[in-house]
Parts: sequence; C-alpha cells; structure tokens
Amino acid sequence: MIASRFESPLPAAPTPVRFPPIERTTLANGLSVWTIPHGAVPVVTVVLVLPRGTADDPADRPGLVSLTGDLLDEGAGDRDAIALADAFARLGAQLEIDVGPDATTIAVSALARDLDACLSLVADIAQRPRMTSADVRRVRDLRISRLRQLSQTPGTVADRAFVAGIFGDHPYGHGALGTTASLQALADDEPRAFWEHQYGPEGATIVVAGAVTPAEVTAGTHRTFGDWRANMRPRTWDERVALKSDPRIVLVDRPSAPQSELRIGHVGTPRRTSSYHALVTLNAVLGGQFTSRINRALREEQAVTYGARSSFDFRRVSGGFCCETSVQADATARAVADVLGQFEAIREDGNLGEAELDRAKASLTRGYVRNFETAAQLARAAAQLVTFGLDDDVFDRFVPQVEAVTVPVAAETARAFVRPADTTVVVVGDAATVRGPLESLGHRIVQADPEF
Repeated sequence: MIASRFESPLPAAPTPVRFPPIERTTLANGLSVWTIPHGAVPVVTVVLVLPRGTADDPADRPGLVSLTGDLLDEGAGDRDAIALADAFARLGAQLEIDVGPDATTIAVSALARDLDACLSLVADIAQRPRMTSADVRRVRDLRISRLRQLSQTPGTVADRAFVAGIFGDHPYGHGALGTTASLQALADDEPRAFWEHQYGPEGATIVVAGAVTPAEVTAGTHRTFGDWRANMRPRTWDERVALKSDPRIVLVDRPSAPQSELRIGHVGTPRRTSSYHALVTLNAVLGGQFTSRINRALREEQAVTYGARSSFDFRRVSGGFCCETSVQADATARAVADVLGQFEAIREDGNLGEAELDRAKASLTRGYVRNFETAAQLARAAAQLVTFGLDDDVFDRFVPQVEAVTVPVAAETARAFVRPADTTVVVVGDAATVRGPLESLGHRIVQADPEF
C-alpha cells in the first residue's frame, strides 16, 4: 500500500555507535597520550587538551585566558606568525585553537605521513610561544575594537547579560573576550605569566586519531613533548562554588529598536549529570529543533519571530538552560509569557505524549552515528571525554539511553530541571515600548548595561 503524500515517512531504526577503543599511555612528565587508530583514509588529527579555560580568568582580568590562547599562533619557537602559518600551509594542515569555559584545545589535521611534523608544530605552540609585547598589544587592540563592535550587536549583548545574570560573580559569569577596561589594564607580560604557570603537561592530554599506530604516536609525542616541563600553579577557583538563582527581568535599553532580543532561562546542570539523556530528549520536545513547541508557538502561532530555540549548555561544573529568540518589540511581553508558559506546561502531568516524545528521540538518534565518521570527529569526541571526565562508552550509550527515555521519565526530568520560578529573563530592546507590558507579568525588573 502506498502511503499518502500527507503522511510523514517513518524513521528507520537508529544505527548503533561503536566508538573505537582508545590506547592510552602517559609520558614521564605527566602528559596523557591517547591514540585512536582509524585507517579509513590516510589522515590524522591531533588535539592537545589543556585543562584551563575562561573560568580560570583572574577576577580582575576577564579575557586573559582567551587572549593567551589567541597569542599561541602569533609566533612560536624560531618562527614568527607568518612563518608558522606557512609551516602549516606547506603540510596542507589546518590549525584550530579554541578556548572554552573549561579547557583550551589546540587541534591540527593533516596527512598521516606528516604526524611528526604536526606534533612538532603543536609542541612549539604549546611549549614555546613567543608572546612578544608587540603581539600582545596588537591582539589586545584588535580585541578592544571587536568588543566595541559586539556592544552594538543585540544578540551578543543579550548573551553577555544572560551569562552574567544566571552565574553572577561565578567564574562562568563573564564573556570570553573580557572587557575593554580589563584589556586596557592588562600588562604586556601577563599572558606569558599565565602561560608559564597554567599551561603544562600536568593534567593535559594529547589525542591523536587517524591512520596511525599507538607505537608511532607514543614515539612521536615522547620526542616532541617528553622534555616539556612547567612550573604550574593550582587553578585559581574552587569548582565546588555553589550557584544560586536570582529570578528577575534584566532590561537592556536600546532606544527605538524594532525588535527585542530575548534570553530566558536559569542555571543548569553539569555534563556528567545522570539525567543527561533525558534532558537532551526533553529539550528536543521543548525547543531543541525546528518543530519543537517553543518555535511552533512563537513562529507559527504568534508569528512574532523567525525562530526560537532552547538548549542546555552543559559545562564541567554547572551549565545553563536558555531559550533564545528575537521578536517584534510590541510582542515582547507576550513572547516572554508564552515561553514561560511552555516551561510550565511541559512540567504538568499528562502534557507530554508518546508520539511527540518518539519524534524527539528519532531526531536525536537517527543521525547520531554521523558524528563519528572521520578522524577529526573521533579526536574531538575524545577531547570531550577529557574535558568533562566522561566514560569511554558514553557515545556508545547515547542511542540506547535516549531510546529508553519514557514519558514518565521525561515528565519527571522536566519538573526537576525546568524551573520557571528560577528564571532570569533578559530583554534587549526599546525600554519605552516594552517596560510597561513587561511590568504586567509581575516579575521584578532591573535595568542593566552589560560591560564590554
């Protein structure tokens, strides 16, 4: 029988994930070495994971860790920035340096035959960055200019206000780029001092995935990283710091703005939570995909936005839960009420149905295996294991554990982790237009001007 063209096709069964085994060794200096042989094509990806991220910024120097990471490829060893870029280009290699809240990663992909050359270049960047005063000043000035630009971008203003709103003075509560005041006060030698005392083999892991053998990787890392020594100091903040909710509406005035940028959410949970699979499944129903409830309500039913989404930002210590969207200015209060209404509704008994949950699970599981096809994907997945302290079989368990989420489990998860009463609402818009309607919602309103 031929299905009607008005019937959605049924999804096929999900393909199970079998993450390759990781071969581990540790150098005498404490550097962990992980090898993931993957010989499908003759390429290799190297990822060095350093356990220092933007949360390690000193309280009076937001942006220092990110700036330090940005300086790593501005010359290293006997190469200046141009010579270093040329060395990677000659290998056809792609270098990426990323500074997240919990870790800094240095990643490079190239042909497997160039493994030793790639390891040598990464070793130079990590162990022998130049960080000259001229480079520090130039990169710092570029960042200050970037901050001026971003301060005029409603989405970035909303993101910064939301992070500060839910995390407060916790190390997670500031933007990666820092502030103009912090950067202007930064001495030329501060990035190098941070690198000297916070970068080193202790606690670091190098992941190598591709058409290589563990013996090749061990020999190469011993040659290039074996002599790495550092006078590392303990991290500057306590991961046990408690986070408290402070529900309110944070209003950032943008006079005459035709739209309002919204961020609505609260403090979330760490990546290692046992409810992870139920949370991502629940979010797929609520706002994690185009057909989710929040997007349908605001885009299709209210017609006040081009799109709205929600997400859990899982970090090592905590995280955030947030709905983000941009709506017509005159619909601001109504959109906030609708989102909070969706938060409340999904917590109610009998609100979530089997069919809706099955569609959410299918959206998460049917294409999940595609995340582990290449050496680069495997290396970056392993970097997640390092950063968040996850078990080796975490990716293998994703599909079956999402499939196992039931309606009662999802409902209980919603009641535990979606907390409308703890919600901070950030509105970046025309205060003259939106303040009155927002007051009718009955929430405390504070006006703010995020620091850039």
